[in-house]
Amino acid sequence: MMFSSHEIYGKLYMNTRIIREGNCVAERKFLAMDNKNSNKRIWQKIFRLLPPRQKLRFLWILAILVFSAVLSQLTPLAVGYLTDHILADQSVTFPSVLPVLLMILLVNVANEIIKVARRLIVEDTATQAEKTARQRASASLLTAPLSYFRNSMTGNIHGRLNRSLEGTVKLVKLLFMDFAPAVTTGLAAIVTIFLRLPVPVACLVVLVIPVGTFLVFRQISTQKGIRVELMETRADMDGTMVELLGGIETIRTLDSAQTEENRILDRSEHLREKEMRHHKAMAFYDCLKFINEAVFSVLVIGISVLLASHGIISIGTVLTAYLCFTQLTGPLRELHRILDEFSECVVLANDYFRLLELPTDFSYLPDAAADPDQTVVRNISKGCPAKTEALQNMSARQPAPAANDIRVRGVRFAYPEKPDQPILNNIDLEIPAGAFMGIAGPSGCGKSTLIKVIDKLEQAEGEVLLGGRNLSSLSRSALAESVALVPQTPFLVADTIYNNICYGMKREVALEEVKDAARKANIAADIEQFPGGYEFPVAESGANLSGGQRQRIALARIFLRRPRILILDEATSALDNTSEKLIQSEIEKLKEKYGMTVLSIAHRLTTLKNCDEIIVMDKGQIVQKGKFDELEATPGIFRDMALGLLK
Repeated sequence: MMFSSHEIYGKLYMNTRIIREGNCVAERKFLAMDNKNSNKRIWQKIFRLLPPRQKLRFLWILAILVFSAVLSQLTPLAVGYLTDHILADQSVTFPSVLPVLLMILLVNVANEIIKVARRLIVEDTATQAEKTARQRASASLLTAPLSYFRNSMTGNIHGRLNRSLEGTVKLVKLLFMDFAPAVTTGLAAIVTIFLRLPVPVACLVVLVIPVGTFLVFRQISTQKGIRVELMETRADMDGTMVELLGGIETIRTLDSAQTEENRILDRSEHLREKEMRHHKAMAFYDCLKFINEAVFSVLVIGISVLLASHGIISIGTVLTAYLCFTQLTGPLRELHRILDEFSECVVLANDYFRLLELPTDFSYLPDAAADPDQTVVRNISKGCPAKTEALQNMSARQPAPAANDIRVRGVRFAYPEKPDQPILNNIDLEIPAGAFMGIAGPSGCGKSTLIKVIDKLEQAEGEVLLGGRNLSSLSRSALAESVALVPQTPFLVADTIYNNICYGMKREVALEEVKDAARKANIAADIEQFPGGYEFPVAESGANLSGGQRQRIALARIFLRRPRILILDEATSALDNTSEKLIQSEIEKLKEKYGMTVLSIAHRLTTLKNCDEIIVMDKGQIVQKGKFDELEATPGIFRDMALGLLK
């Protein structure tokens, strides 16, 4: 069962809503335990993102943190020593002070160098984790079920992926660049305070920690979930912006830019109000934390001076105690930011691993009967790190079908979201090898769905055989070798013309081959007019090309691939009659030369004149069969379409 991104975010924030609504104590304990276990699993999953060499570096980071914390205490101790043993001497000279000053300088420089080394190790580990995380997320999304994309806005998926990746990587940085150094430095400062001050006084000094920590956790509890709410609102706005940019021509045509601008303005104001409420609360608690530090600073100074005046401690110890105290309050001041960001990053990391654990589309899963290796099946279906390798191994074991006939038996299809509304209903069809089959019918009759089922893009009930082999037993790679589908709206990448024509090829392709394919697709003359020719950069989705040019580039791919089965889904709808006839002629030559089986969907019925047979569909069923002239002369849907009575 799939959820929209809004529903998924809603589930992510369920814990926050339950606590805010004041449910029973038992539920709170259960949620706390669940969150604790969840956090543990998150760290285990992040740890698995790293190669062994990177994992060993965690030990180096921990050792560096401890050493750096010890070094940080040498400066307060040196200042105390300087005050007590050198400055107290009435005949003090600069040479007597110089060794201590040099020691303080060297310690601080050494500590900074250590911090740089730690930072570089952490950054290297984090970037390695990000690289692996991005690759695995891409693999998960690219092999996810199509229903996931039907139920999720593209902009939301993109924004969600980027934010979850950023949060996952930031967890590593927060732990080893903020939280762990603050803890180790604070612990070292506490040890020094207890060594230099009487125990009762030291206990009073470190009381700043529980008081400050109470304020921090109070701050977190009152602001819990606000970062997540803001993130959700921004994700929705990202989705809206991507949606609007995709329809920029319609917005301009209908002059609705001002309407959309006002809509964005209203949502932005709602976001701003949320942020201001958050900032006001943060400012209030920051003020309380400052007052806490100020009160304890005065207490530390006052008590230390009083003890020194009675000879209980030395003057140097006063300075040492105060410097150590500042090493406690510095991390404490940052604790809220660290814990707050930590909490947000855990939510984002959870979201990332949910993306990573999306189910694999059925078309990538091997048939149990055809592939008995259950380890492979489990690796693919669970989306584990070995998923990509498992897919490659499975594809290597499954060659493409030797023949190219197509048999469809009792096929029924309904979208999982609407199981009671069948799109295809008991389809039976046989297409001999090398045949040219046309598919016609009114909009919404199931034509495109049928070819998606044949190309294993949608999962249907019944049986589909390609070259005598069951479709369920064929890997995605084996299908790609045999079947080429050219949709009405071609997919072009932001790359060169050459690379777009070669897209999907598993071998190096010579420029002459590409030029020959372009000539057969009637696009060569256009390409030669472009600056740079075949190196001309295509914009995103081919925005700098006409609709006809985009279709002809997509058609050029089939002349390069020479598939055993070619499926055209209104692939020439944007072409003029001359270009369409030329390309149709080349496809027929390719068909005759290589015995290619062709399926062609067309609203422009003249495209189907040379078909060996045409099937006519209506309401998910085949209602007519025959040649073009026969169907045109027979009362029914085809003749109505030919006469322009039905679309």
